[in-house]
Amino acid sequence: MQRFGTHDGFVHNRRWWDWASRDDANLWVTGSRPAEEFDRAGWELALKLIEACPDYRDKTLLEWGCGIGRVTRYLAYLFRQVCAVDIAPGMLDHVRGLGLPDTSFHLTGGADLPDGLEVDVVYSYACWFHNLKPDLVPIMRSCRRALRPGGRLLFQLPVYDTPQDPVDFQDIACWTADELTALADATGFEVVTLARSPGTFHHSEVGTRHFDLHEWRPR
Repeated sequence: MQRFGTHDGFVHNRRWWDWASRDDANLWVTGSRPAEEFDRAGWELALKLIEACPDYRDKTLLEWGCGIGRVTRYLAYLFRQVCAVDIAPGMLDHVRGLGLPDTSFHLTGGADLPDGLEVDVVYSYACWFHNLKPDLVPIMRSCRRALRPGGRLLFQLPVYDTPQDPVDFQDIACWTADELTALADATGFEVVTLARSPGTFHHSEVGTRHFDLHEWRPR
């Protein structure tokens, strides 16, 4: 596997994910999976999200880390309005090219969101584990400000007994349950559900709860 040096935060993520979007976005996002399987996985993720949001037709959604639109392409037809957020200009170019209805776009510098943005649901999947752990603090605070009263934050982050920090843009940051709970406390959220895999993360043996969604709500 090609390596890309030491992780240095948001600038690092923008540089490398923008490079990936222009090199071969499908390869870097999907791996070796066929396009049909990738699209089906996006639909399945969208279904899981609306199962958790039965009133989705009336809700506005922010998707943080939309990438090339694997899930966005479906969410735009399910939720009332969608704001697609990504750190890489090239990734957002891919999503804009889909011509999705009722969808706005925001290129984040790392943790910022548009002034005055208010949504009912913030959703992030297979994105934030590429960030340095301290960088999640301003991200979560931005999510907290954007959520309306009664809003929900539904997101994926791997939680294991043994922590791990990312080294480059391909690496995965694994959190402990205590670390994630402390993050919620520090950023104004209460933990509703916490998806936890026992043991230590290994690429060859992903934990049973690795891809499940956590749910937080503003305190």
